[in-house]
Amino acid sequence: MKKPFGLPDVWHRYKNSINNLLLNELYRYNSLTMKNLITPFLIALLLTVGITVFAQKLPKRESVRIPRGRSITMQARINKLGRAYGTVTVNFKMNRKGDVTWAEADRVHTTVMDKNFVHKVVDAVRDMKFNKSPHAPMSQEGSISYSFR
Repeated sequence: MKKPFGLPDVWHRYKNSINNLLLNELYRYNSLTMKNLITPFLIALLLTVGITVFAQKLPKRESVRIPRGRSITMQARINKLGRAYGTVTVNFKMNRKGDVTWAEADRVHTTVMDKNFVHKVVDAVRDMKFNKSPHAPMSQEGSISYSFR
């Protein structure tokens, strides 16, 4: 737009005030729109996360029997193996390095009927790590039980 002749200072102030007014209105409109969009999105996200966390009941470790002087350094990752109801007990053997060398489900104490799920738990126990013990016997035995509800 061309400046009117003879009024450059007034025109400059008028143009700046209109620009500022338009920018303020645009900012106010965008911030209200963003607030209206973000608030329901955050509420929906929180509800979704909360529902999924509470819907997936994590397994409860009922009992652990490991040799004296040993401790678990890496837990079995069983939280996302699937859904089951009952208890899985796994007997295992570990070496001096703390690696699980053998693991098998205890048929007497395991109540979960899904064999694939039980195999997944046994595989997860095979991935467990224990602390190193150079003075321990070559092989030590232990067991761990998980309760799924």
